[in-house]
Amino acid sequence: MSAPFGAGEMPGGGGLPVAKADARKEIRVKVKWPARVQLAGGRVVEMRVCDVSESGVALAGEVPITPHSVLSVAISIPGLVDPSRTTAVTGTMRTAHMTVRGPDLVYGGTWVTLEAKGRELIREWVKRLRIS
Repeated sequence: MSAPFGAGEMPGGGGLPVAKADARKEIRVKVKWPARVQLAGGRVVEMRVCDVSESGVALAGEVPITPHSVLSVAISIPGLVDPSRTTAVTGTMRTAHMTVRGPDLVYGGTWVTLEAKGRELIREWVKRLRIS
């Protein structure tokens, strides 16, 4: 038996798409951490981490980035005990999507590589921020 309406449609909605659940596996948290990104061609630009999880990151800035790029990223993560002391964490991310928020272009993506100390620090920040 076939569905009375197409996949992704709702009854009486004239074929409008139904919002889908977030497919992320890990919890992400909102943050405001400075970051630097190396673009194709070697240019380095300042951006901001606006949310982060163990598997991905969202970066905001005013510079366009080629979709589905693999980029080198350096993030300044505040210390858990003393937030004024930061740890520089490096990795690479693959951009998956872009949205516009006011003047910012926000690029979400997944970590391709992330140093162990960075993954552990992000894990601890996620634990702390998800319950606060």
